[in-house]
Formats: sequence, C-alpha cells, structure tokens
Amino acid sequence: MASSRRRPVLSRVVEFKPGEAAVCSFFFLYFFLITAPYYVIKPIRNASYLDQLGDERLPLAYFLTAVLIGFIVSFHSRLQIRLSRRTLIVSSLLFFFLSICLFWWLFLQEWSWVPVVFWVWANIFAIVLVTQFWMLVNDVFNPREAKRLIGFIGSGGQLGAILGSLLVGALARTRAFSVLLLIAAAVLALAILAVLRIFNWQKKRQLAEEKEDTTKKERARTTDKVGFRDALETTRKSVYLRLLAGIMLTTLIVSTLIDWQFNSVVDKRVAGGSSLASFFGYFNAGTMAFAFLFQLLLTSQIIRRFGIRMTLLFYPLILLFCSAGIGIIAYASIVPAILIKANDKSLAYSLNQSVRELLYIPISPEQKYKSKIFIDMFVNRFAKGLGAVILWLLLASFPKTTAIRAVSLAVIGIIAIWTYLNLRGSREYANLVKEKLELKWERGDKLVAEKMDIDFTRLVFDTVESKNRSSVLYAMHLFDMIQQDRLTPEVKKLISYKADEVRAASLGTLFEQAEIGLGPASQEELSEDVLKKEVAEIMALDVYQSLMKTHIEKILEDKTEASTIARMEAAKAIGLMDPYAPAAEKLADLLEDDSIEVRRYAMESAGRLKRRENIPNLISKLKNPVLREDASNALVKFGPKITGTLTDYLADQAEILEVRRAVPGILARIGTQEAADFLSWELGGAESDLAAEIIDALDKIRTEDAHICFSQSMIKARIFTEVKSLCQNFLGALEEEAGGEKKDAGLHEKRRAELTWNIFKLLGLIYPQQDMVKAYQNLKTGTKDSVAYALELLDNVLEKDVRDAIFAVVEDVPAEERIRRCRALLDTLSGGRRKE
Repeated sequence: MASSRRRPVLSRVVEFKPGEAAVCSFFFLYFFLITAPYYVIKPIRNASYLDQLGDERLPLAYFLTAVLIGFIVSFHSRLQIRLSRRTLIVSSLLFFFLSICLFWWLFLQEWSWVPVVFWVWANIFAIVLVTQFWMLVNDVFNPREAKRLIGFIGSGGQLGAILGSLLVGALARTRAFSVLLLIAAAVLALAILAVLRIFNWQKKRQLAEEKEDTTKKERARTTDKVGFRDALETTRKSVYLRLLAGIMLTTLIVSTLIDWQFNSVVDKRVAGGSSLASFFGYFNAGTMAFAFLFQLLLTSQIIRRFGIRMTLLFYPLILLFCSAGIGIIAYASIVPAILIKANDKSLAYSLNQSVRELLYIPISPEQKYKSKIFIDMFVNRFAKGLGAVILWLLLASFPKTTAIRAVSLAVIGIIAIWTYLNLRGSREYANLVKEKLELKWERGDKLVAEKMDIDFTRLVFDTVESKNRSSVLYAMHLFDMIQQDRLTPEVKKLISYKADEVRAASLGTLFEQAEIGLGPASQEELSEDVLKKEVAEIMALDVYQSLMKTHIEKILEDKTEASTIARMEAAKAIGLMDPYAPAAEKLADLLEDDSIEVRRYAMESAGRLKRRENIPNLISKLKNPVLREDASNALVKFGPKITGTLTDYLADQAEILEVRRAVPGILARIGTQEAADFLSWELGGAESDLAAEIIDALDKIRTEDAHICFSQSMIKARIFTEVKSLCQNFLGALEEEAGGEKKDAGLHEKRRAELTWNIFKLLGLIYPQQDMVKAYQNLKTGTKDSVAYALELLDNVLEKDVRDAIFAVVEDVPAEERIRRCRALLDTLSGGRRKE
C-alpha cells in the first residue's frame, strides 16, 4: 500500500512509465549517497586549505589536481580493461570509503601538508564517482527517457548536497573535521548497496533483451574494454566529441575563475577556521537547495520545452551577467560573489549537468565509454589546471585590487567561446540523432521509376504485340524507337521473335534491358537508317498529308470491328506528324472512338502533338479508370503550359471528383515551382476528399526536386488541420466505444494512419524531407530505441508550435494523457482559428 501511495505523489513531479519507478528511485538514492559525503568533504577541503595557505595559493591546488588527474585517468582506464563495470564501481566506492577513514586519522595529526593532499583527493573523489554514475545512467536510458527522468534522477544529487552541506554548517563550529569525515564515510558505504540493486535490475533487463538481440551481449562486452590511449584517439577523431571536450574545457575554466573570485572575496570577508567551514556549509546548502528544486521541478520541463540548443545557452548567459557584476563591485561587497557562485553551483549541478549528460546519449556505446572517461575525468581537471595558469598570469600582471576585475573580463571572453561551442554542439547532436535512424523503405513509385523505364517497356510490348496484328503499326513503333534512339541490339533481338516466344521470355530481363543476348540471332535484318529516312520522307509529302486526312475520314465513317486496326494505325500515325498537319485535326474524333485501344493511341499522339484544343478531351478521360493512366501520361507531356488549366479543374467543385483527384498527380509529375505553388494554395481550402491527393502530390514534387520552395504559413496551417482531424478521430472513436456503438475500429485506425502519414509528408515540405521520412518510419515500425530517437530528432528539428502539436498525437503516452493532450490541442487550435 505504501508503494502504491508513493507513486502517484512522484508522478505529479515526474512522468514515470511502467517499470521505471523502481530503478529511478535507486538511481536517485545512488546519486544522493555519493554527493552527500562530497558536500561534507568539500567545505572541509576549502576551509582547511584557505585557513592554512590562503587564496593566493589556490592556483597551486588547481594545477596539482590537473597534473595528477592524467595519472588517475590512465590508472582508471587500466582498471576498466580488467574489471567489469559492476566490480569497478563497487571497488571505487570501497576505495574512497577507506580513504575517508584514512583522512580522519590524518586530520587528527594536524600535519601542514594534509590540506593540500586532501584538496586534490577530494577533486578526484568527485570526478571518479560522478563520472561513473552518469555512465551508468547513459547505459540504462535512451534520449527520450533521459529527458523525461533526468530531472528526478539528478535531484538526488542536489538533495544529498543540501543535507551534507547543512550537516557541515551545523557541526563545523562545534566539532572537529574528523567527526564529519566519519559521517561521510558511513553514508558512502550505503551507496554500495544502492548500486548493487541497480546492477541486479540491469542484469535482468539485459537477459530479457538478449533473447531478442544476441548482439547486445557482445556489444556490452566490447565497450567495457577501454584504454587511455583509445579514449584519447576516439575523442580526437570525432568532431562531435571534440566539441563536447571543448564545451567541458570552457565550462570548467569559467568555473575555476569564478571559484577563485568567490573564494578570494570570502577569504577577505569571513573569519577563518571553523567559521569559514560553517559558512561554506550553509552556503552550499542554500545553493544546492535551489539546485534541488530547480532540478526536480524545472530541469526536465525546460529541456523538453526549449530543446537542447536553448538550454545549453541558459547557463553561460546567466554567468556572463553575474561575472560582469562582480567585476564592477569587486571587494566592496560579498553579495555579488555569493550571487555568481550560487548561480554557478546551482545551475552547474542541475540544468547544465543534465543537458551535458544528454549530449552523450546518442553516441555509440563504444565511443561513449572511451570518450566519457577522457572528457569527464581528464579534460575536467585539465581545464582546472588551465584555469590555474590563466589565474597565475592575471595575478602576476595585475595588482590584487584590480585582478578580480581582470578575471571578470577573462570570464566574459571565455563565455563567448563557450556559447559558440554550445551552438555547434547542439547542431552536431541533431545530426548524430539523425544517423541513429535508418530509412526502412523507399516510396514505391520512386523505386519503380529507378528500376525500370515504364514508358519504354510499354513501347516494347506494343511493338511486339503489333507485329502479328499490323505491319503498319509495327513499322511506326520501330520508327518511334529510332526517334528516341532506343532501338538497341538487345531490343532488336527481342522484337524479332514471334509474339508467343516473347511472352515466354523473362520479364526481369525485359525490364532491366541487361546486356545479355536474348536468344539466337534473327534472320530478319532491321535497317534503322533506311526505315528512318523512308518514314520521314513519306511524312513530309503534301500528298501524303492529304491522303492521310482522306483516309482517316473514311475509316472514321466505318464503325465496324474490322476497321479498328485501321483506326489504331491512324491514331498512331498522327502522332508522328507535325502538330499543324491537316490530318492532326482528326485526332479529336479518334479520342472519342468506341475502341479503348484506338483511344489509347489517340491520347499518346495528343501528348506528342500538344495541341491545346485536345486538352479538355484528355482531362475528361481522367474519370475513366481504364483510360486515366494514358490520359495522365498525355497531359504530362504538355508540360508547364497547362498548369493553370489543370488547377482550374482542380478548384472547380462542380467538376467530377474522379477528375479532380487525378489532377494533383499530373501536376506533381510536371513538378515545377508554379505547380507546387498552385497545389499549396489549393491545399489551404481543400476538402478532405482531395487533401490526401494534394499532399501526396506535393510530397512527390519535394522528392523529385529539393529546390522547390513551399509557403511555410500555408503548410503549417494544413499541418494543424490534419493534427486537429487526428485528435477528433481519436476522441470520436473513444466516444463511440463508450456509447456502445458498434462501428469498425479498423476504419478509425486506418484513418489515423492516413492522417499521420499526411502530417509527416507535410513536415517534409518545410523541414528536411529525409529526416521526416525516417522519423515517420521509425515511429511506425521501429524498436523502443528507434522510436525514442525519432522523437528526439523531431524535438531538435521542429519549431516549438509544430513540435507541441505533433507530439500531442504521436508520442507514446497512456490513453488518459492522450485524451487530455488532444482536448487541450483542439481548444488551442479552435481558439487560434477564431482569432484569425
């Protein structure tokens, strides 16, 4: 019962999905149990060092840490090669537990060198344990899960920092440092129990996943083996990892300079010894209390609302203003120093740390474990050392009274570099997410167009069929091929066979037109030059034109079945003539012939001649399913000059619906900017009967020509219309089910699928089309991780208003949450329409 009561309370703060609450609670506890001891150790570290050595020697501490961390990373890497991750983390916790006990004894001896060693050890403590924690988080969660849960998980660290700092603040004035260290050691020992529970949970999940994917076990095994040189080389070779290293470097340099400014002011304004430790304890408690609330309540919301890019800019810009303030006031007041350090600490350990960890998630496991050790451990402390060198230079170049202002100017300059790296890093992050998604299938019509030439294949078939029906048709088909320069030796062999032999041939060989002999050489010789010359000469004769016109008039009067072949020959012959030939006038009569075959030849010739008076006749053929394809092919050959005419038919609501539905496909094949503009305009007011055809036509245009531009306002408006229809469909299906109405649920599902595909086609018009297709395909058929990366891609590419609308209908959420989102979205969209 207690567990069932706890989950609803937590669910108000964080969105748990089934099976996540338990492991997230252990991550929360794990982070709490390693940060609470550190925030007992940190005030003791600062106070003991400043009390005995002063702020002037802080650069020495930073530099020593940076030098030693290289050896620590190398040693840690060797351990990681030899030990499993579970053993490594547990061994690290045990080592630091024993180390704390050792320092308890050393502080009792009051030796002068202990604060220096303790400073360096405390930094290593934080780096190693926190890095191991976040590596384990990256092991378990994908980007969407991490964005949703990282606020809750990270808040465990803030809560530990608060309690550890409060403990120091309350006890430092009355008790020795050594007692506090014993408390820290006891708390750290409990972390071993928490991390063991996490590994047990992870082992169970991996066993279940390995049944479905046998490569996961091998993948996990290979990513454990990491050496320092491998980590360095992996980071060096990747642009993205170099950017992450640069972000870490600039972040920590800024933090080091700010830390000196803060400690320098505090050293002047606060008494030393236990009072100083107490001040640091209460200060840390206050800043981490803010960080805890920020992390728990706002971090995930900010990341999900504003995305990776804007969130990365939030932290450096706040520090920019604070650093300018401390540079102006300097030692006159402790308030600016407290403000800048409070912002640095609270945001560094909440928002900035969370979003920085998210940047690692799309990296492959092998790269992640190599680079993260190098960046989070070596680069982390190297940045501190570089910051120490900068401090030495500034302190050597400026008097103590003005050095704090010089440091502020240096901070502002480095923040500018940091901001640039954040922007670059966020762009590379989006590109990395794209690479995680595979294109699962291509458009069927695109594949067909790439694999075979349909028009030419049809011409070959017609030629073969005509050989035994009419020598005249056969000759004209051959002339057609000659004009198109398509009468290859392979085609000659093919059409030289008898018709029944061709029917027995392999269709695959015919379509591919491979350079393969199709059989023994034919005895019949085909002279292209002679045939082309003779036909051309005949067609040019005036007497031929006059005879053809008379002949066509005569055969048109004969409606018997016997004259069908003659009319077919006439229809084909007209297409080989000049558009202004007298016989071409008879094409309109042949377009209305009773024979389907005659009309097919007539439409082919109409497309060749491009006489405008035949356009209405061809458009009327679109209503006939048998003739629609031939009519469409003929109209496409007219090209851009009929775009306006086709659009008029599309917009005419009195026109037959079948005709209007065929028009967008023809405009898509014409594929000009004008065609795209007309279709976009018509889409704005298109009824549901035509919307799918227009959207598909626009998608085809985009597929064929990426340079075509589309009106963002028009396309976005239609996206919202489709989203609204999708919400109404979902809610309507639920209402029917609740009311006991027996309707086909499959129809609702089919309609939802159509609307969803329409939405992603529209997205592909104003965002990178390939990205939108990948996102759709992975949402539809992908694994859990593929779906997560698809959503992450959309999150990083779409504008906020579009993203919010899309996520309301495509994100996998419980039915109750989907209902709430759909209703809220319908209210928003309806309100927006009323305002317009």
